Formats: sequence, structure tokens, C-alpha cells
Amino acid sequence: MDPLARIRLRIQRALRITLAWVVVGLLAALFEHNALVQHGVPSDPLQRMDERFLRSLIAGLIGGGIYIFLLRDRLRKYPYFTALGIMAALMLPTIVLTSAAWPALRSPDAFAPTFRAHLFSFGFAGHYLYWTALMGGSMFMVRLNDQYGSGGISYLTGRYHKPREEMRVFMFLDMRSSTAIAEDLGHVKYFQLLNELYADITDPIVYSRGEIYQYVGDEISVSWPLRRGVGRSRCIRCFLDIRTKLQRRGKHYQQRYGIAPSFKAGFHYGQVTTGEVGLVKKERIFSGDVVNTAARIQNTCNDYDVDNLISKELLDLLRPQSRFAVREIGSIALKGKRNAMSLWTIEHGEHAPATNEGRTLTAQNV
Repeated sequence: MDPLARIRLRIQRALRITLAWVVVGLLAALFEHNALVQHGVPSDPLQRMDERFLRSLIAGLIGGGIYIFLLRDRLRKYPYFTALGIMAALMLPTIVLTSAAWPALRSPDAFAPTFRAHLFSFGFAGHYLYWTALMGGSMFMVRLNDQYGSGGISYLTGRYHKPREEMRVFMFLDMRSSTAIAEDLGHVKYFQLLNELYADITDPIVYSRGEIYQYVGDEISVSWPLRRGVGRSRCIRCFLDIRTKLQRRGKHYQQRYGIAPSFKAGFHYGQVTTGEVGLVKKERIFSGDVVNTAARIQNTCNDYDVDNLISKELLDLLRPQSRFAVREIGSIALKGKRNAMSLWTIEHGEHAPATNEGRTLTAQNV
């Protein structure tokens, strides 16, 4: 997994939180100004907005950064309200320091009574609820994005309220020998296995900026807008990162479940119609031949004893910055397809040398 991609994505999320806090802070300054004016108290709106801007900017950078970089991965295993309660408890000392202790330091001779007065005032309660609500809203939006993938905000913006055509890359993942594993483990333990697997492969998908389209039992479909999926070979690197992570965690799975799980993958790209369906439980769906083709490419992996297959059409679009050893499988007749498709596989190891049976994929030869 590219550590720079992870850092970039986390920085982007922290900056989005900061921007949201600044916007809310400026709106709060306007409301505060209007309330003071209505009660006959002189108020300068620009001064209040300046104060709120600086305060919200600093709080967003620090609070958003700490949450995204240090706490999010630890808290997302808890239900939302439990995580929010933990976060509210962690924020309390900071808010006590800034809203009660710091003002009391201005009069050190009467620190104790001044501190108690600030701590048990409506002003302190308002500050605490304000910042807790901001953090709660930020956590909710992050979870909403996790729930629906990196394209989850489109549900709020209405981007897919009307169907639209777009070019997308699809990766269909399927766990090997899943039927036999389920029979050996039983339903409950098999469900626990899937839950752990999905947790392990989430970060490679997120950091490749992929969108989880759907879970179907032990199958997962992931999608990228074409430019995003092809850029920096994100779709390929996503699968390689998943493969590497599961290999690294193999000992854990072997000890707990008696197996070392692995996935096979099929890749293809093409035009789809994307839109939202349903009124009560809205869901975004992709309609197009590319979806079925990618699934059938994945189903063909076992026939050639490989863990991935990629269509020649997608392979020709990739311009990887690293070298991937690829091998041609041949022109394969897929079920339900009139014409055979040229399929290739990515060999183990990013820097594996090309052989007589394959070649190395570089920016010069695709």
C-alpha cells in the first residue's frame, strides 16, 4: 500500500473537516451578531467573524487532524453513538482548559472561584455542546462516506438522482474455495471470517479511492471512475495491496480459522449508466455490459489457475509508474459473450522480470 496515498487522503479529509468547521463558525458568528443586535447590544459582525474564523481554523486543523490520523481507525469499530460518547469524553479536558481554565488565569488571585464560575456557566455548556456537535457531525459524515464508499456524498448532492452515462473500471473480488470453507467453519464462524476479511481489505480499497459497489456473500465489487482507476494504476495496486495484506495476515487467519484466505479478481472497464433506484432504501446501481463481463472474467480465474485476470482493453489504458509483470492467457470465450476476449494476468511481484511467456507492462509498451 502506497503510504503517500494514505497520507494524502487523510490530509484531504482533515482539510475538509477544517473547511466545514470554518463555514459553520462564520455562520455562528452571524447568528450571534444578529442576536446581540436584536437585544440592543452593540456588535461588529466583521470582528466576530474574524474571531470565529481563526478559532474554527485552529480547532479544525487540530481536532480534525487528531480524529482522522489517530482516532478514526480505532473508533470506527464502535457504533456511532458509542464512538461519539468516547470522543465527547476525550474533548472535555481540552474544552475545560480553553473555556474555563484559560479565562480564569487572567485573574490568578481568584483562580479557583473564577474557574468554578466559568466551568458551571451556561457559556461553558454552550461551548462544549457546540464543539461536540461539530465533531459529531464530522464523524457522521465520515461514517456516511464509509457506508456508501468514497462516492457516498453523491447521495446528498443528488449527482445520480437522474441516470447518467460514465466510463468506469470494475474489479470483482471473490474468495477462493468459499463453499468448502463455509461448510468446514459453520455459519457463525464463517460470518466472523468474512467480517474480518472485509475489515482488512477496506483500507486498500479506500486508499486506492475505490468505491465498494456491493457485497454479495463472499464476493465484493469495486468501481472507479475511469480516470481515477487508471491513474497511478490504482485499480491494479488495490488488488496487489489486498493480496499483500492477506499474505501478511495469513498466520492470524491460520491460527483462528485454520485457513489462509485469498481472493481472485477480474478487471474490465467500459460505459455504464449510473443512477439511484428506490424511494425508501435508495441504492446506486450500474447498468451495462461491462459489469457482467467483469464478473465473468473473475469467474474464469480458476480455469487458468491464476488469482487475477484483466481484459486487454483495460491493460492498454494503464500507464503504471512501477513495472508489473504480466502474462497473456489468450483469447477466451466468456459465457454469454459472442466474441472472445483477450485476457492477461498480473504475475506475483511488482518487479518480476518478463519471461518468454509474458512481458513487463511499462509506460512505454502499453
